[in-house]
Amino acid sequence: MSTQNICGGSVYTATPVAPIELFPASVERVFNRLACIANDDDLYEPGEERPLADTIAWARRVLLKIVPGYYLRTAEIDVFRGEIHVSWERDSRRVVAFLPSPDKLKIYVEWTKLTGETEHFLRSVDDPRAINPVLKWLYT
Repeated sequence: MSTQNICGGSVYTATPVAPIELFPASVERVFNRLACIANDDDLYEPGEERPLADTIAWARRVLLKIVPGYYLRTAEIDVFRGEIHVSWERDSRRVVAFLPSPDKLKIYVEWTKLTGETEHFLRSVDDPRAINPVLKWLYT
């Protein structure tokens, strides 16, 4: 579709299309869970340590670096003794990001070989973007 502009050249206008959901509800769910995690009494035993606000902010920064963003759709967030654990599972593969405190990130990877034997590794990483190739492996 084109129209004439006042200078005589053509101006192209886009045909209206359905809006694209930039932050899908499935991704928003992960961030909402993270925001409420410290205050959800159902997640904790009496006296159990809760994540600090700085740890929650760190987890948010880590999750915002995950690309493509649709990897967040299947992320599950849990807490354990003040740590935030973000996990993904697909087929016989599992990835867990452990966030024990600000600026600390450990990535755990587990998979079952065709022989039925389980392999795994755990490594500390400095850059939150290090989780992206691991999630790519999970989803390929």
